[in-house]
Amino acid sequence: MKKIAILAGAYCLAISLLSCGNNQQSQNTVNTANQAPAKDTSKQGLLQAVKAAEAKIKSSPTPDDDSYNLAITAYLDYAKHFPQDTLSMFFLFNAGQYASNSRQFPRAITLYQNIQTRFPNSKLIPECIFLEGFIYDNSMKDTANARKKYNELIEKYPHDSLSIQARQMIKFLGVSDDELGKRFEEQNKKKIKEHKKTPA
Repeated sequence: MKKIAILAGAYCLAISLLSCGNNQQSQNTVNTANQAPAKDTSKQGLLQAVKAAEAKIKSSPTPDDDSYNLAITAYLDYAKHFPQDTLSMFFLFNAGQYASNSRQFPRAITLYQNIQTRFPNSKLIPECIFLEGFIYDNSMKDTANARKKYNELIEKYPHDSLSIQARQMIKFLGVSDDELGKRFEEQNKKKIKEHKKTPA
């Protein structure tokens, strides 16, 4: 009788172990099926991802944050795998613009700074510095950092056309839209008065 009980116990144990093993195998099969396919990190594959993300944004009159993030990710993937490629510089710049468009302002600033670090001789650097100042000024309402960025642009690139704009932007830092409107209105009134005084 003891032998039968031991054999029955061993049989139950073997069946439960086999069913756990089958369950584990089916779990592994499910996990493998749910995993995303490996990302194509070839230059062509990454460029296709960029083109697809850009097409999604261009096809929408008002792209959503998910579309912008998809494009940002595609740009950053390319720049990560091909850091010295000049396309990486432009993709980082575009990623900064999309980050700004989707109100990810600190991320946009970081992306523009990344271009300056990785491509110190780029012709995009004055624009990157200007855009940093603009984001600080208009989007983040951080006039101190905006002033720093505008002044940095003026000091490093005094003859760049954006330096002229930066000088103008400094004049209006911290001025509300209403106050700005009043100033322009006053200037226009003065010009009209001066024009009327001038003999024809």
